[in-house]
Amino acid sequence: MHIGDGFLCDNFLFDNELERLLLEITKSDKETELVIVGDGLELIESRMVKDLGLIPFDDLMEKIDPCVIDHIFNNHEKVFNALKKFCRIHKLTYLIGNHDYFFLKKKRFRDRFKELIGNGENVTFAPYFYDKEWGVFAYHGNNFDPGNRFGKDKKTGRIVPPIGDYITRYMMIYFRDILYEGDVPEHVHHDYDDVRPNVDIFDWFSYIMKTYDLSIDLVEIWMGELLKLLNTVQARRWMKSNYPFAHRFSKFFISGNYGIKLGRFFVSIVSKLRGLKRTNYMKTKAEKILCKAPDNPKYAFSERDFFGFCEKPEIDYKNLHGVIFAHRHKFENYIMPYSGKNKFYINTGTWRNVIEKDWNHGKKKFVKSAELACVIIDEENAQLNIQSMMQNKIENKRLAVTEEEVG
Repeated sequence: MHIGDGFLCDNFLFDNELERLLLEITKSDKETELVIVGDGLELIESRMVKDLGLIPFDDLMEKIDPCVIDHIFNNHEKVFNALKKFCRIHKLTYLIGNHDYFFLKKKRFRDRFKELIGNGENVTFAPYFYDKEWGVFAYHGNNFDPGNRFGKDKKTGRIVPPIGDYITRYMMIYFRDILYEGDVPEHVHHDYDDVRPNVDIFDWFSYIMKTYDLSIDLVEIWMGELLKLLNTVQARRWMKSNYPFAHRFSKFFISGNYGIKLGRFFVSIVSKLRGLKRTNYMKTKAEKILCKAPDNPKYAFSERDFFGFCEKPEIDYKNLHGVIFAHRHKFENYIMPYSGKNKFYINTGTWRNVIEKDWNHGKKKFVKSAELACVIIDEENAQLNIQSMMQNKIENKRLAVTEEEVG
C-alpha cells in the first residue's frame, strides 16, 4: 500500500476506500486474519530518511526513529482508526517488504506500531506467511527482482542491501530538488515515482518534455544523477557483490566525457528489449514453485530468495496449493494446472497509482490508473474458496495536453 507520512513521496490517496474495506471485514462473524503482503507503510521514501541524508544503510538502520510511524498514522488517521477497530476483534499479520524493512530489524518499530494500534497481541510481524493446512504461502517477493533483492558478500557473509532502495533514496535527495527548481508541472514531482516498469521512466520523461515543451532535459539530468550514483561506494559494493564480472567494466561505463551518452544508449537498448519481451519474473517464479518444485527440488525456493529476511522455510511443496506475492505493483490472478489439480498464483499489486504506456494507442501516451485489490481465502466443505476483489480507478484528467490526441 505504501502508506506514507504526507511527504512529497506519499502517493497513497485511497484512505476512504481502505477505511471502507477494513470496516467491512471487521463486521465479519468469522475469525479473520488480515495479511499485508509487504510495504504496508512507506518508510524509505519518508521525510525523516531524506533529512538523514545518503548515509550507509546500516547507519540509517540505527539512526531512523520510530516516530516516523507516528507521522504516517497522523497523516492517515481514518485508515488507522479503522485498523484499530479491526485489531480489537481479529488478527493482523504484517509481512515485511523492502520499503518497510526497518520493522524486521528494529523491535522499537514493531512495538511502536503495536502501541498505536492499541491491541498489540493481535498484531504479528513476519517475513512470510505459510498456512500448511491450507497450503498457502505469501511473501513480498522483492528478492526475486535483481535490482531490489538483498545479497550476501561471499567473503564476509554480510548482507548487502538492494541497489533499488539506494537509488530510491539517492533520487529522493538529489533529483527531486532539481525537479523543484526546474520549470516542471507540479504533478511530475509525484508521478515520476509511479511509472511502471521502471525502465519506461526515460520514455515518460521524453513524453513530458514534448508535451510541455520544457526547457530542461529530464532524461539527461536523471541519467547524469544515475551515473554519479553508480560511482558511489555503496553502488560499487553492490555491483561487485552481485555482478562481479560486470563490475570490472563499470569504471569505463561511469567515467569519461562520453559517460552520459553511453549510459543513455545502454538504457535505450535495454528499454527496447524490455518492450519486445516484458518478462513477468513473479509469475515465472510461481510456476516453478507450484508446478515444478513438487517433482524436482531444484525449482524450490533457494536460500538466496530469503537473504536479509530469514532462513529458507520448510515447505510441503506437494501440498502447496497457492502462492501470493506483491512488490510488482501489478495485480495478477492465474490458475495453474498441475497433476489434475488447479493451483493459483496471485499478485496483490499495489494500492497506489501506476503510470503505464498505453499500448493500444501506439505508445503515444501514458495512462494513470489504480487497481485496489485484495484476496479473500476461506474454507467450506474441505475446499478452499479464493476470491479476488479489485476496484479499478482510472485517472480522468489528462496527464498532459498536446496538439496531438494524447489525453
